[in-house]
Amino acid sequence: MNTVTIHVPAKVQAPRGAEWAAQAATALSRMIARWIAPRAPVSAPMVEAARVRALARAYLNSDPGFAADLFAAADRHESTVDAR
Repeated sequence: MNTVTIHVPAKVQAPRGAEWAAQAATALSRMIARWIAPRAPVSAPMVEAARVRALARAYLNSDPGFAADLFAAADRHESTVDAR
């Protein structure tokens, strides 16, 4: 006959200041992540739309449906910028 013994650990209270220290470490980590995160260069919406249209022209012969989607996306991008 085999016997299995299961030990239940006693509940331990978190040390004083542990919650505050965790929040401070999280805030510091997020701040450092913002400092070192790469930033995309800011470009004008018209330039972005022109780049998408150039990409669409590259796909025009091989995948006309995808090219049409890209042309439509460029048009929508310009129209949303004009609406601002």
